[in-house]
Amino acid sequence: MPTSDVQSPAVTFTINDEPQKVLHRLSPDGASGDVSATTSLADYLRFTRRLPGTKTMCREGGCGACVVSVRVPDPTTGVMKTKAVNSCLVPLHVCQDWQVKTVEAIGDRKNGYHPIQVRLAQLNGTQCGYCSPGMVMSMYSLLESRDTLTKEDVEQAMDGNLCRCTGYRPILDAFKTFGADADQKTKDMVKDIEEAAGCKSQSGGACGGGGGGGRCAGCPRALPMSSGEAQWALPESLAKLYAAMAAVPRGRTLRLVTGNTGSGVYKHDGPFDSYISTLKVPELHAVSKTAEAATFGGAVTLSRLIEELQLLAPTAGFAHCRQMASHLLLVANTPVRNMGSWAGNLMIKHAHREFPSDVFLLLTAARAKIVVADAQGAAEEMDVETLFKIDMNRKVIVSLKLPALDDNYIFKTYKVTPRAVSAHAYVNAAFLLPVNKDTMTITEKPTLLFGGISKTFVHASATEEFLTGKSLLDAATVSGALAALQAEVVPDADPELSATEYRASLTTSLLYKVILYTLGDRLPEHLRSGGEDITRPPVVGSQKFDTDKDLWPVNQPVPKLEAQAQTAGEAEYINDQEALSDELHGAFVISTVAKAKLKGVDASAALALDGVRGFFSAKDVDGTNNIKGDKNPEELFVSDKVKYCGQPIGVVADSPEIARRAAALVTVQYEDVQRPILTIKEAIADGQEIKPDTMMHLEINTGENVDEAIAAAPRQLSGEFQIGGQYHFYMETQTVRAVPREDDQLDLFSATQDIRDTHHTVAKVLKMPAHKINVSVRRLGGAYGGKLAYPTTVAAGAALAAVKLNRPVRIVLDVEANMEMFGGRLPYLVEYKAGVDETGKVQGLKMRYLCDAGFASSATTTFSAVSMAQNVYQATNWTVVPGHVNTDLAANTWCRSPGTTQGVAGIENVMQRIAHELKLDPWEVRKANFFKPDTKFALSASDEADHAVFTQMIDEMFTEGQIQQRKADIAAFNQANRWKKRALSLVPLRYPVHLWAKYPALVSIYDLDGTVAVSVGGIEMGQGLNTKVAQVCAHELGVSLDMVSVKPSDNLISPNASPTGGSIGSEMSCMAVRDACQELKLRLKPFQGEDKAWIQVVTSASGAGVNLSAHSASRRRPETYNVFGLTAVELELDVLTGENCVRRVDLYEDAGQSLSPWVDIGQAEGAFVMGLGLFMTERHRFHPDTGKRLTNRTWNYYVPTLKDIPRDFRVKFLKNNKNDIGVFNSKATGEPPLCMTSACLFALREAVASARNDAGDAAWFDFDAPGTVERAQMACGTSLDMMVVA
Repeated sequence: MPTSDVQSPAVTFTINDEPQKVLHRLSPDGASGDVSATTSLADYLRFTRRLPGTKTMCREGGCGACVVSVRVPDPTTGVMKTKAVNSCLVPLHVCQDWQVKTVEAIGDRKNGYHPIQVRLAQLNGTQCGYCSPGMVMSMYSLLESRDTLTKEDVEQAMDGNLCRCTGYRPILDAFKTFGADADQKTKDMVKDIEEAAGCKSQSGGACGGGGGGGRCAGCPRALPMSSGEAQWALPESLAKLYAAMAAVPRGRTLRLVTGNTGSGVYKHDGPFDSYISTLKVPELHAVSKTAEAATFGGAVTLSRLIEELQLLAPTAGFAHCRQMASHLLLVANTPVRNMGSWAGNLMIKHAHREFPSDVFLLLTAARAKIVVADAQGAAEEMDVETLFKIDMNRKVIVSLKLPALDDNYIFKTYKVTPRAVSAHAYVNAAFLLPVNKDTMTITEKPTLLFGGISKTFVHASATEEFLTGKSLLDAATVSGALAALQAEVVPDADPELSATEYRASLTTSLLYKVILYTLGDRLPEHLRSGGEDITRPPVVGSQKFDTDKDLWPVNQPVPKLEAQAQTAGEAEYINDQEALSDELHGAFVISTVAKAKLKGVDASAALALDGVRGFFSAKDVDGTNNIKGDKNPEELFVSDKVKYCGQPIGVVADSPEIARRAAALVTVQYEDVQRPILTIKEAIADGQEIKPDTMMHLEINTGENVDEAIAAAPRQLSGEFQIGGQYHFYMETQTVRAVPREDDQLDLFSATQDIRDTHHTVAKVLKMPAHKINVSVRRLGGAYGGKLAYPTTVAAGAALAAVKLNRPVRIVLDVEANMEMFGGRLPYLVEYKAGVDETGKVQGLKMRYLCDAGFASSATTTFSAVSMAQNVYQATNWTVVPGHVNTDLAANTWCRSPGTTQGVAGIENVMQRIAHELKLDPWEVRKANFFKPDTKFALSASDEADHAVFTQMIDEMFTEGQIQQRKADIAAFNQANRWKKRALSLVPLRYPVHLWAKYPALVSIYDLDGTVAVSVGGIEMGQGLNTKVAQVCAHELGVSLDMVSVKPSDNLISPNASPTGGSIGSEMSCMAVRDACQELKLRLKPFQGEDKAWIQVVTSASGAGVNLSAHSASRRRPETYNVFGLTAVELELDVLTGENCVRRVDLYEDAGQSLSPWVDIGQAEGAFVMGLGLFMTERHRFHPDTGKRLTNRTWNYYVPTLKDIPRDFRVKFLKNNKNDIGVFNSKATGEPPLCMTSACLFALREAVASARNDAGDAAWFDFDAPGTVERAQMACGTSLDMMVVA
């Protein structure tokens, strides 16, 4: 494509003030470079410029890990504007004249940290830390773009950043300290924090200013693009844009690019032969306004459009712009909106008609006109819908004209989504109703638009015709319109989408809502809430705990040791390690069906791809092709029978991009393909025998004849309850580096919670002696149990390729492969039968917990479920048994609170059911069954003090949480509102802890300065293990905390360590460290004197030949202890849509004497929000024919965002409770809170029940987890005849 009249031959920009230059085409000598046409800014930062602070995970703009700050010139004014962008989506070739800043530039350990980095670290806003740089840069961009900001601004700006660890609250609290509305106490606090941290403002020169940019060698750097690549153009006027389009030869594909955000939604569009950026075309960024209309250029971003609409809203004729702006704030997230344009959004829908474009609905309903021009500059104005009737090849959307609307129009839009933000709509809708305000008559044909129904359905034409000329005050008008809409809406069935019944029902609900909204105060008061949207006020919270200064640094609330490094992007994760010169990247070839026989694999096309170094499969394995034990074998690579869709077949190796392309070129043939079994019920219906738990067999049997006890009770009831699975959603996907070394050794850097399992598996697969393999782990970017069992697959695959090729191999799974290759939390089916008296006291109970293990039974968790089934209750005449089935899915595995969460949810669902049958408050039923001071628990230890602790917790909750008053207020609210319902649910907890693990520890003292180094077998993954270890070490040795450094874990110091999990990793690692320190103290004792300083003691001992290194290991302990908890969840439900908001959570936990209170508070909050996802938003969907996991990315698997967490989040650790079994009286904290999150589901169920009661249906109904928006709305049982206006 000619460039002389269109563009410069290179893109020039700066990164952290260092000039960059990237050629659009090959260098004159034809040399190939490491920058391609599709290279993203994120990859350039990480791999070319070696700036690993910027992370990647989803590569689709859905997680926020890759956010950087950019200053971009406005093409119309030249003024530089700062914004946050997803660097994973930004093509490097659009960065002309950009000033890019990464987290390294704004602060580091050498030049001082930025206040954002300091406050986030010091206010406990980081755990695993993988998301922290993206969080920091989103906040930095907000600060740089505004003179003042508010708490609401902060929450809005952070809507594109996901965090699985923290629960968001501390992140928001830290960033809200920058708000003008922060109180004086907060301002004084952060001033002290910054002074203590040595916080500095940033400044820097032209090259490497701000740190982290590396040495500048000859600016600007000129890098050629790889050969054979597509070409880029960056025209600087509309005329040059037309010329660039015209220059693309016929037959070659072309994409116009503004923000490239559409590639996050549709990753597999392209590749294209030519790309033209619209970012430098001033005409496409222009905004103008008159009294009659506002005009916006086609490249105006969604963020800019929102700002302009908000400015327009007070102007006569443009009041509807306020609604448009509010709706657009629900489109994607802030970094996506900062780059994506309104015209680009329309073009996504043009290419993919099923895409539920909010922009399309808003502009169509607002009667906007657009201008489209071809490559010759011939322009045509048209309405938005006409766009979808024309061929847009070699055409561009030039502008949009938004007309004024008079006050007789009601403009209202809706977007109903699986979570609050960053989600595609189940159904979206836009309405424009011409209304006579006196008679409420529709004066002309209205506009009723819906998305999410089908590729072709947009207008509810029949309903529009029906409403014309009719009054909305007439009941017949309303019922007739709803019936007409119901008749014409026929949603497409798609296994990835919500049920057709729900989407059809939602359309009528939204029409009814807009009618209620229009009628307003003409409605009876109890109906008015139906016209109102769910509101989500800014998050507030409180954290209460006790601390004993005599124990400090143990029990001292301190930030995590790694926190400052994490917020500055200095903390190293495995994929941050610099690649060796000959290092390769691997990608897995995975199966595309679930149940078949492997007929053949042809890798010839992949191997023919330039640069591909090899393909390795089952036939290349020299050792065992088994990554699990002989009891439950699982193949590394499929050798014969395919067991699930996503099962590894082989691995290819080259650069990351080429490896992925090569993997797609490997041809796999199958035979005997069968329809898969995907659920527990399907397995049972297929005749599968229920199998016992493979880990251990536990049962509760507390009566000789339970059936008789049930039959003799005044009331009997039975039922079942299902709990879905859950993906771990660690931000750092499965990652490994395998590096061959001298003497036939192999270094493995693996993101694993279980060094021993990874070590042993790789040794067996490679048929290599164990002492030749060196495994090291510094930290994990999240895990939650997901890096216990299956890092072995990735490590063994990389190790095999590395050994075969004798070159280092790195494998970093993309999020889709990660979700398809590995299972998650086990789905459950809980069956129950109970006999109760009239007070709700259980006379007899039979329960069976069944789990779905997936295709293999290596991690069944029903033993844990059974162990939790008694919870806080007396168990007289109880029988509780476990079991599992196998399905044709990836083997499910350990996930935070495995089995224990389902165990508690199962018994608490029984209590809910009893309360419903007896028409009692569920809490009263629970009270009737609470354990007594002399109760002996069936499967764990009992302590006489337990009852007092539990009773104290209840008393404090009911007093401080005003439970009774709030229940009365909720009852009054529900009585007064038909279409909004509230509920409050309480779930108690008894969590028995077994100290079963072995964690080695090495403590070494250096005689130079007395500082101390520690390494333990427990793995740091965000839970604060290293911080607690350092606190215990410092306390035992009597040194300050800053004198202790915790080193990586490895299989030399910790050769046979237990896996880190079960909330005991920190506690038992601390036990090992304490023992080692006590041994060192014994050795040092002869050298101590009354006035002898620590360093003198150390140097004297060392000089005398004393070994200043001690090794120890924690040991399994026979004793158990109980952790108690109580959680109250208050929730509000929109009956018509199913949307809901958790208004308030009070979470009380008995944490003993916390080793590190801030760390443990963070663990409690993070666990709760993860459980909120399990029970409310995270639903898996599979293709019924292939078994493919359809929810395999951030845009269709919905972990909670900051907008989904409790609006009022109060956490309290019970005071003055000791635990003689735990180290320094501590107790486990990481998993118990998650076990109480079923309270969210039960609160939602009670709100639904209130709506059903209003509908005349008081019968019990099963309400399974997750309680999604879809399930909630469908369960309310709203029919058209209930949708009245009087």
